[in-house]
Amino acid sequence: MYLACPNRCSTNRFELWNASVFVDSSARYIDYKVADAPLYRCTECGSPAVDLGAVAEAMAEDRLAEESPAREFACPSCEELFSAPKEQLVVVCPACGQTFPVAEAP
Repeated sequence: MYLACPNRCSTNRFELWNASVFVDSSARYIDYKVADAPLYRCTECGSPAVDLGAVAEAMAEDRLAEESPAREFACPSCEELFSAPKEQLVVVCPACGQTFPVAEAP
């Protein structure tokens, strides 16, 4: 993980959001509990921090999505239109839950 402020603040100091910090009666740190996925914000401007360490993984996911684009389907039961990955041979309608096989794309 490598955090950065999207506004390029120079303090490089971040605050953890969505966490409960527990202290004793003398205000000494005891423990913490993260409620959801950890989020950080810049202490200078308050903007949500960006994890530059996750950029390479996100770019790889985008590249994979471009290589196998989604196909459009119409549910034979409720006629709902939806998208699913190109390589799927069986799809499930998100509206009614109907499962149906699909032919390979040309």
